[in-house]
Amino acid sequence: MSQPGSRVSQAVRNPALLFLLRLVIAGIFIYASWEKILYSEAFIEIIKGYGLEPVVNESVVLLIAIWLPWAELAGGLALLVGIWPRAMGLLFTFLTVMFIVGLAQAILRGIDIRCGCFTLSPEAATRDWISLWQEALLLLGCLWVWIGHWPQFRPGVPLSKLDSSV
Repeated sequence: MSQPGSRVSQAVRNPALLFLLRLVIAGIFIYASWEKILYSEAFIEIIKGYGLEPVVNESVVLLIAIWLPWAELAGGLALLVGIWPRAMGLLFTFLTVMFIVGLAQAILRGIDIRCGCFTLSPEAATRDWISLWQEALLLLGCLWVWIGHWPQFRPGVPLSKLDSSV
């Protein structure tokens, strides 16, 4: 007899779905990193536009603007080829949550945000509450990758023998 929740667990751990989701999320973050890396000065201005200076000083904003695109690129490439998929799922979950928080605080404060996610163009669409649904979907995908790559615990099997390569 199957255990409760085993169908959900099987769906979350389905290798074909996890592979497809890994490819999609990796593609999103690799694509998002490219323009930020090429035009770092413009990306720095976009990060400053989020109005984080009252909370963090300018050197932290600069550090975020320099570090973030490279983390997106390296993590996306690692996820694309299947290196540390659980760790990359956690990294992208963290980055997506941080972006959602940054975007939400800017919207609440009435700051006109032109994201900086996929384009640094000043003509990019303004982000609003509805656009947070897109971020929520990305967050769910990142969580799925993270959770789907956890080792399956089976009674009587030592932790060192568990298969975490799902």
